[in-house]
Amino acid sequence: GGVKFNAMPPTKRFRDMDQLSGGERTVAALALLFAIHNFRPCPFFVLDEVDAALDNMNVSKVSAYIQSRSQDMQTIVISLKDSFYEKADALVGVHRSIEDEGSHVLTLDLTQFGDAGGSSADVAASGNGSNLVAT
Repeated sequence: GGVKFNAMPPTKRFRDMDQLSGGERTVAALALLFAIHNFRPCPFFVLDEVDAALDNMNVSKVSAYIQSRSQDMQTIVISLKDSFYEKADALVGVHRSIEDEGSHVLTLDLTQFGDAGGSSADVAASGNGSNLVAT
């Protein structure tokens, strides 16, 4: 099963997807995902380490795109890269507690720090809006 599609990165000749780098395939897959979203919007995305194969320049482009669409798209991004954190409205962390042997969630609303957090709503607190949340 699955979807088979082709992509031609800028300044490169046409190749099969198997011959593209991991970063090129990631950008192509995200482009397809966002194109489908333009055609038939969904309420939110959960993107789990989609930036793993991307270089810093492409991580910045993807995070800027997600932030630019924050009025009509709610996004949760699981990432280890600072470029996503810089454009997030909230950071959510999960940690294990030794005392009660359970997990706890910490949320940091970045909107209270001015421009550092991006747009004005905090997804983690309000549940509305459509802002980037990096975890």
